[in-house]
Amino acid sequence: MNPDLTTRDRLVETPRFRAAFRQVPAPVAILLVPGGAAGVTGLTCTSAASLSGEPPMVMVAVDTKTGLAPLAEQAGRFSVNYLAADRTAWARAFATRGRDLDDLAAAVVAGRTPVPTLATGTTAVLECRTTTIHQGGDHWILCGEVLHARSQTDAQPLLYLNGRYGTFHSEAGQ
Repeated sequence: MNPDLTTRDRLVETPRFRAAFRQVPAPVAILLVPGGAAGVTGLTCTSAASLSGEPPMVMVAVDTKTGLAPLAEQAGRFSVNYLAADRTAWARAFATRGRDLDDLAAAVVAGRTPVPTLATGTTAVLECRTTTIHQGGDHWILCGEVLHARSQTDAQPLLYLNGRYGTFHSEAGQ
């Protein structure tokens, strides 16, 4: 710990930090990166977000243990595939470390750019060119320019909250 920090300035305890973020709903996505043993590697993430509107950019935080950031840097490409509410099984399948895509091989297709994407089961897909990677504690922050985007407006998004998957229900009349 940094001896220059006062008691008031110390970092929050990890369990308290995690408990707080368990109460923040997050969209669920599968990050796909060319490379790895099967040629494509995937990982479920809840930390993919818009970074910039001009130019269009996205950022994704991935655990350093997954090995996905170096793959994305080497390939120069990745995709963020936001899952539809009926794809909980896919989210669970890829929720730990980078995995080969045997379970989803039939759903993985080439996007408009040379990057693997999911053909179905999504609300939005972003095809990205890797621009920078920053270290942030035990995660890498993967930044990319969005080269192509597609969305499906008639599907409900899959969300993650308090350790569970679910979906969004709007108020009546909206």
